[in-house]
Amino acid sequence: MLRRSFVAAAVALTAVATSAFSPAGAVTPPVAAAADRAADWLESQQQPDGGFELAGFPGFETSDAVLAIAMAAQTGAAWSTSEALAAIEALAYGGPGGPTPIDALDAWVTGGLDAGKAAKLVLLVIEPLGLDPGDFGPSHTDVFSILYPSGTCAGGPDLSGTYFYEKLSLGLATKLLCGAVDPAVVSLVRAAQRPDGGWNNLGDPTLTTDLGDEVDVTSIATQVLIASGAAWDDLAVLRALGYLATMQDPTGAFRSYGEADPNATAMAMLVITAAGFDPTVSCWRDTAVPARVGTPYGDPEAWSLGRQQPDGRVVSPNDGYGVNSFSTSQSVQGWLRTWVPITRATGAPDCRAVPDPDPVVPVPRFTG
Repeated sequence: MLRRSFVAAAVALTAVATSAFSPAGAVTPPVAAAADRAADWLESQQQPDGGFELAGFPGFETSDAVLAIAMAAQTGAAWSTSEALAAIEALAYGGPGGPTPIDALDAWVTGGLDAGKAAKLVLLVIEPLGLDPGDFGPSHTDVFSILYPSGTCAGGPDLSGTYFYEKLSLGLATKLLCGAVDPAVVSLVRAAQRPDGGWNNLGDPTLTTDLGDEVDVTSIATQVLIASGAAWDDLAVLRALGYLATMQDPTGAFRSYGEADPNATAMAMLVITAAGFDPTVSCWRDTAVPARVGTPYGDPEAWSLGRQQPDGRVVSPNDGYGVNSFSTSQSVQGWLRTWVPITRATGAPDCRAVPDPDPVVPVPRFTG
């Protein structure tokens, strides 16, 4: 599908609302083409309810698939909520009038939603599509009040009954909805960083044994710190990058549960970008771990692109348990790096050689 042309035509008669988020750099044609193929595959997996829940865990896949398709539909340098929404509303299962991904998410929401799940919906669907968090879907659910029971940002988000990883999503959602990460979440994140620089999904800094998904958790935790105003050279950010360097294979892939994993690789690319670096080159690693300067570096983007199949799907080591859409959706997010990461640090070095402005010119000598 010529997705960008279709979406551009769909929004041609509307004002294009844009967010403050834009790509760190131009998306190369091969990456754009890969994202389009991936989005086409995702669309081919749409279920009769309009969603993308292939694994059978409601709420697990559809939000990420929505964001990936919306990212692939972008045509400009700044984020367009109109283009994002047009791309998703066009996905009516079975033809015009059929259920869309918004309908599927709405059905999920009406089944009961806690603050952690509501935060993911805000981060991946409501805000990038320009929807009203106080009036979501055909059911007109007030998602904002699920996050903020007081009805205002001043009351703070509901952190009770949420897992550590969900609290991280809450931190990013509060940045989008209220302009700042809730201080309580920032304190939790800083207190939970392990001595090796990483975070685990229990938020327990004393637990040094990896639980398997530390790259994912470390990525989101660091993005929360950056969204709260932490600079690229904040000690916690540099320690996190140093930890990620230990989790990267020579191929460029990042590991999850001991295996090279496209989801972990995408999440690593997002946090490296959030810290102000280009994940395709070694500067982030060499800055965080100077001892690694000069050692070979594998490009995670190239590795990830190499996992894509001819039909557009991105293969995962978890496919043996049943193919789902998650690895493909997150890979698109990692390749394009547009809506996410929502905040990017500035001022980080790029490690490129800078020509000497006043080179020393050798003086010819008479040698006889």
